Amino acid sequence: MQKIKVLKFLPYFPPHKGWLEIHIQEWSKWWVRSGYGEILNITFSVWQPDGIFEYSENGYRVIVLPAFELVSNFPFPAFWTRDFWRGMNEAKKFNADIINTHTRFFLSSLIGWIFAKIYRISWIHIEHGSDYVRLDSPFKTWIAWVFDQIIGRWIFSYADAVIPISEACKRFVGRFVTREMSVFYRWLDVVETGINKSLSDIKDKFSWKILVWFIGRLYKWKNVESFIRAYYELDDDTKEKIQPVVVGYGEDLERLKILDRENRFYFTGWKDSSIDIATQSQFDIHIHSSSPGGGLATTLLQAMYLGCLIIATPYEGADEAISNNTNGILLKDDSVEEIKRWILLGIENLDKRQKWSEINAQIIQEKFNWERNIKNYHNLFTQFLQTWKKL
Repeated sequence: MQKIKVLKFLPYFPPHKGWLEIHIQEWSKWWVRSGYGEILNITFSVWQPDGIFEYSENGYRVIVLPAFELVSNFPFPAFWTRDFWRGMNEAKKFNADIINTHTRFFLSSLIGWIFAKIYRISWIHIEHGSDYVRLDSPFKTWIAWVFDQIIGRWIFSYADAVIPISEACKRFVGRFVTREMSVFYRWLDVVETGINKSLSDIKDKFSWKILVWFIGRLYKWKNVESFIRAYYELDDDTKEKIQPVVVGYGEDLERLKILDRENRFYFTGWKDSSIDIATQSQFDIHIHSSSPGGGLATTLLQAMYLGCLIIATPYEGADEAISNNTNGILLKDDSVEEIKRWILLGIENLDKRQKWSEINAQIIQEKFNWERNIKNYHNLFTQFLQTWKKL
């Protein structure tokens, strides 16, 4: 088996909090654990003081470089600083076999391409997006669209390989380029690590209620606004039966609290992943309210594995995991009316939860398997290295 040194250029990585970060963290851990080689993750942080922050975890290295934000959640590397170039020198000394980037909509992917070109290293890009980015103003959204037409198209065209994390991502990349692509799904560490339900007491807080919840980063395209509006359109008797919960944080948090005009929603803020999972395991109905944008929602897969009844829009990979009335409820779109209608029907169908949860646990085990998919990555990387040496 060939050992491969992978250098990743990333927009974010823990200690920064987010689901993309968790995905890459698990990817790195499984790569090293499987004996496939070494990992060096180069990332950027707007909270990073002057200087380079470096740490090791689960057998891989992480170097965090300073950055600032031009717009929310868009780290701009401080490339004019000595610290940035010290980080690039560490990347060079790593002597990577493969350059790996994640998500086209960040400058880290552009930096990865430049580094790969300078040092003649094969570059493989993993795409997590399934639609154009939607921001909090039409102008910013237009700027993001222009960025995709130039930088996104460039990345999809010139990477040696593009790996979408879902069929939704693959369709999105196909709007820009025509090329052969294989979907590599992710896995859930919760299957391996288990659940410590004692970390959350939310079921005790609302023991007389049906817990209907959303969990995730509070961006515009997560469409939590429609969940809140749908709740307030329910009749009073139904509203009394359920307790809506929002777990997570993001730039939309304060706006969502304002929409919750009667303070009926329980906002938990961000929780550590182990507490998140313990909290999820106690919910009855999981609302996957996403609009088009994300690739494959970790929180949806977790909810499936944890036995929640799933109510999902067809976006962010949900239509690849949920079949309507087979293992959950799949909506036709992300509208307020559709979410409202299926919350009502979800409550009426709670008796199907056990049957559907058994099906979902099997789907997670068979389809979203890190061991198998990380092996797929190793096979692909090995193939590209063999081709690269012949050039």
